Amino acid sequence: MTADFIALDLETANSDFGSICQIGMVRYRGGAAVGEWVSYVDPKVPFAPGNIGVHGITAATVRGCPGLPMLAGRIRGLLDGEIVISHGHFDRVALGRAFERHNLPRLRCRWLDSLLIARRAWGGLQHNGGYGLANLYRILGYRYQHHDALADAKAAGVVVLAAMEQTGLGLNEWRRQVELPVGDGPQVAIRARSPGAAGRGR
Repeated sequence: MTADFIALDLETANSDFGSICQIGMVRYRGGAAVGEWVSYVDPKVPFAPGNIGVHGITAATVRGCPGLPMLAGRIRGLLDGEIVISHGHFDRVALGRAFERHNLPRLRCRWLDSLLIARRAWGGLQHNGGYGLANLYRILGYRYQHHDALADAKAAGVVVLAAMEQTGLGLNEWRRQVELPVGDGPQVAIRARSPGAAGRGR
């Protein structure tokens, strides 16, 4: 069962989806994390207090960091031709808007939503804390630093691997399943990993 993909997460400076101020990626091969990349990004726009309160990144944090156009080649080299995991639609839309803002060619990758996978793999969590990464990680028995782009990317990847393991479905099957209405796909009881399980987040 193939488990090769890149998990991605972004943080933004304000309510504009394109105001990316941090990007994190983790490459998974054969179900294991084999590489990671994270960078602050100077979005060249004001930071909103509400966003700062979520992730702690400020204009001072990104001062002197590259803007998105300087990182676009690296991002494209990592993502083009890959299956890219994000938790919800936000990261996919945000990256697309940021590339459009800078008149950069669209990325050529295939997106897969770990939030939709979780909803189809584990029914009933809407009554038990929901399908956010923090709650999924709590149930799976992991700890991590929420709203850090690299940590959130790792968490999304682990959620997908757990769903694959517990349902027996590979990535191609999950790409088909996420097009179904919630409740029509496989539903299993979520199983927590043992305390010593590999891939534990921070």
